[in-house]
Amino acid sequence: MVRHIDALTNTPFDLLVVGGGIHGLFAAYDAAQRGLSVALVERADFGSGLSANHQRTIHGGLRALQQANLAKTRQQIDERRTWARIAPHLIAPLPFIVGTYGWTRQSRLALRAGLAVYDRVGRARNAHVPVELHLPKTRLESAATTRRLSAGIVEQGLTGGAIWYDYQTRYPDRLTWVVALAAERAGARLGNYIEFAAPVRDSAGVLRGAQVTDVETGRPLEIAARVILIAAGSAMGDLLQRLGVTGAPPLLRAMNVLLDRPARDIATAARGASGRMLTAVPWHGRLLVGTDQSRDFVKPPEETPPAAAVSAFLEDANSAFPKLAATRKDVRLVHHGLVPALSRNGHADLLPDPLIARHGAGGAPGLVSLVGTKYTTARWAAARAVNLVCAALGRPSGRSRTGLSPLPHAGIADVEGLLTEAQRSLHVEIDRDVSEHLSGWYGTEAPAVLRYSVDQHLHDRLSSDTAVLAGEIAYAVEHAAALRLSDAVLRRTSLGLTGHPGQASLQRAAEIMGRKLGWDANRQTEELRRVEAVYP
Repeated sequence: MVRHIDALTNTPFDLLVVGGGIHGLFAAYDAAQRGLSVALVERADFGSGLSANHQRTIHGGLRALQQANLAKTRQQIDERRTWARIAPHLIAPLPFIVGTYGWTRQSRLALRAGLAVYDRVGRARNAHVPVELHLPKTRLESAATTRRLSAGIVEQGLTGGAIWYDYQTRYPDRLTWVVALAAERAGARLGNYIEFAAPVRDSAGVLRGAQVTDVETGRPLEIAARVILIAAGSAMGDLLQRLGVTGAPPLLRAMNVLLDRPARDIATAARGASGRMLTAVPWHGRLLVGTDQSRDFVKPPEETPPAAAVSAFLEDANSAFPKLAATRKDVRLVHHGLVPALSRNGHADLLPDPLIARHGAGGAPGLVSLVGTKYTTARWAAARAVNLVCAALGRPSGRSRTGLSPLPHAGIADVEGLLTEAQRSLHVEIDRDVSEHLSGWYGTEAPAVLRYSVDQHLHDRLSSDTAVLAGEIAYAVEHAAALRLSDAVLRRTSLGLTGHPGQASLQRAAEIMGRKLGWDANRQTEELRRVEAVYP
């Protein structure tokens, strides 16, 4: 993907999507597949907001089952299965275990009954899914086995454990990026670092597009579009206000922390002192714990969570997992964002379902809004938003096809074989860990990345501490619309995946990007400062 700003302004579009998170990207992909001309703008980088701030899992609706909502459980199981079909290279099965205790709602008897229903509702969970991604049935384990599988579980009163399976996104930022690639391949025109400024209306007051600003240059632009879809996450309230309508929900703070703790290949669920069910998920050898949420509404913007909120969350996590003993110095990364909420029993709680609205009745014909709630159901919610877009355009909606074929580079293939062939043809040899890294992150794009790196004489490691090649940073600039160091470090490569990548890696990455983009010393320093600010 190459950033072509003029492509957004030299032709009118059927649809302008404002917001480049997973919901907006899927909406652009879906609409383009249905034959609409589509533009998408994102004020920061694609997938840099809430889409990057979750617990890296694709859920199958157990919470909905606890609420006796079988239809919603089935829907989430269906979407989980769809992810396995369209992105098999980028997800993997992950077992979860929760302890059973006494005669409470978490007793063996209660969980056996609930999981039997779950297996029944999800009996088609593996239909048309690659064999290596098949999810086993749920099961109960003894107390001894539960202690062995999950060393951090509360042992007092433990009678056993219940195990179920969901998917883990191996590289969630890469997964979001390939949805962006899919949208562009379908014909959508995407622009990052382009901010919505104001609506454009004709003399009759009908919405005809938007004034936007190129954040990198300050250049004002105008995009003509018959319909605007707002999918802007925590910025939804501000944008709808500018468009003269209401409907944005309040927000609460959601947070996950990546801890310097070794992790087993199983996730553990347990209830903290707050009463909230938390999960400790293995993440590339370390432990990702979440999800904490504030009891009160939070007004945007909030770039980083308050220190007191992080400390309170760690206390809650330690109560759920007594052997964790986590302190602030153990935190490698904080995944944080403001998510849609509602008021329940006097406190903020997560919005349970997406909000999709056409605002014609509110005086803004040609305006649709999409408030997403889960990464898992983003494709499903986007498809329903595009149905409303088609209705606003007076066109048959047709059928969404985004769940029918693999996303770019995300299909299962013999990537290691392709990479070996590329090494032979290029007369180079890369270390085993570098090969595994390239294959795992890039999928079938890996040979192209290696070839580019060799051509640029950048096929060495960024530093001795990482398997990321220097050429990947340059590739992110020239082939993946990376404009800032954080784009390359946090989203186009795996360099910053599990914490600070080291000063040597960051410095060299900044120098490579600086040469490609013409940065002076002050700009390089500022780019480094922005990335450093991400890490505790």
